[in-house]
Amino acid sequence: MGLVINVGIVHCSAVQPDHFQELASMFGAGLQQILLGLPGLSSFQVDSVQSPLGGSNVNPGSNVHGAVASSSTCCEALAKSMGNDVVAFPNGPAYKSSIGSYFSLKEADLKPACVVIPESAHDVSLAVRTLTAGAEAWNGKCQFAIRGGGHTPFKGAANMENGIVIDLKNIPAAGISADHKTITVSPSQTWDQVTEQLDPFDLSTLGARVAGVSVGGAVLNCGTSFFSPRYGFICDVVEEFEVVLANGDIVHASASQHPDLWKALRGGGNNFGVVTAITMKTFPQGKFWGGQTFHDISTRKKHFKAHEALASMHPYDPYVHYINNLVLSNVTRSWFIGNSLQYTKSDPPVIEPEVFKPLLAIEQKPLFPGGPSNTIRVDNVTSISREYAALASYPKRWIFATVSFAPSADMMEEFFQLADAAFTPLLDLDGFAVAMAYQPVPIVMSERNGAVDSLGPVQTQGNLVYIHLGISVDENEKDSDEAVEKTVQKLVEDAAAKAKKMGLHRSYLQATYAESWQNPIEHRSKSTLEELLATSEKYDPHQVFQKQVPGGFKLPKVPSTGGGVRADLK
Repeated sequence: MGLVINVGIVHCSAVQPDHFQELASMFGAGLQQILLGLPGLSSFQVDSVQSPLGGSNVNPGSNVHGAVASSSTCCEALAKSMGNDVVAFPNGPAYKSSIGSYFSLKEADLKPACVVIPESAHDVSLAVRTLTAGAEAWNGKCQFAIRGGGHTPFKGAANMENGIVIDLKNIPAAGISADHKTITVSPSQTWDQVTEQLDPFDLSTLGARVAGVSVGGAVLNCGTSFFSPRYGFICDVVEEFEVVLANGDIVHASASQHPDLWKALRGGGNNFGVVTAITMKTFPQGKFWGGQTFHDISTRKKHFKAHEALASMHPYDPYVHYINNLVLSNVTRSWFIGNSLQYTKSDPPVIEPEVFKPLLAIEQKPLFPGGPSNTIRVDNVTSISREYAALASYPKRWIFATVSFAPSADMMEEFFQLADAAFTPLLDLDGFAVAMAYQPVPIVMSERNGAVDSLGPVQTQGNLVYIHLGISVDENEKDSDEAVEKTVQKLVEDAAAKAKKMGLHRSYLQATYAESWQNPIEHRSKSTLEELLATSEKYDPHQVFQKQVPGGFKLPKVPSTGGGVRADLK
């Protein structure tokens, strides 16, 4: 039966009445759905499918007119409906600014047909309605990418060659609530922009540890924080998501509204909608003791021994944050160690806590003559995170990867030997650098979340350690991308095989550090995958975010059998 749909539109003035019939003739009946709410078009009637939330859904798999459209036609539709102040085209300053600001130059290689830069959730809704209406008429040709801050390094994560990018950089953030119990942030904000609002009130929230990393990916992929042993994964303090669904509806997902969607978004990536605002709990947090200590690589076995003892602690000290970093570059030509030590208790801070005494006893060495041998001090989280960012050089061509195992000094040494053999031949690449971070993941992090996220049970056999590999080269080494990626992939495979042989392998993959060929979602339990698939089918019945948004880590089509693909859950 006929249905009239009302659409929330911000840039209505950009669509003139004489354009309505032109648009309808260009794109057929599918586009009528996005025009119905505009003045003068209330008489249009369309047949549509009711979503579980009301409103209408379009089917990107259907082909109404058998037409094939180019991405430029999709962009024309967006410009007609939203205006050229929101839709940026190649060679324009807004387009160049967006494409030129990705963290990894691999992402910046891709040149979309246009970039949509919305200024509100209603803008995003109109963009999604336009693109999905086009998909109905054009059999899914209007593919698009969703960009928060653009920090995921692999090609196609948040960009698309000759496609459409929805860049959320102009979505405003509401900020701290009147009672200071929550902060509402935008997916494109960086974490230091968030924490610098909270520092003056001696408050914080869970966020990435490196300034410049954006909110969206760290939340939707459940990253880790300085404070994770106390409060869980980053996603676990999210009170509410504002999200645009595949049919353009704007909904608020929380523990009391659409709780299944709220849970799925806590670790489910970009598979359920376009998140436009995130409300997070705050907690008391003043200045704390921490920083970095630098050491010669010859001391590594002492670090590994101390790391195993610390990572195996039970009960785990919830104020401990520790990463053992090993770094190699074509500047140093040899490895060095940079330990990240933080003890996050404040009011008052604990200076040189007992738990870190074995690490602090290891001889330190300045990174360069006359330089500091450590940066330990009492400071706020914004300052400490900006120190981390200063050590990450960019723009570069980046690749990330990750692997997990049980706490073991022997396995850390095995991985180091594999990495040294793999990366030494790459030292002559311009700008080559590798950072290898051993990070404890105590079981208390899973216990904090009460299972209200889409990670499922992360640890079933106690504490674990995951490695974050970050490898970068200069832009002029673009032709080496494939060789570097093959090197990294083989290293990860060899390390996993070694850990399995030693009985130490854990299949958990941290999504914020995974490479394109590592899909962390596939490694979750059977019950978790079934929940995610059911939620996807409920809120996106035509699977727009599976078929029309190819970037990121997608849901597996069929949940695994026999207890899930994760060996440690069988």
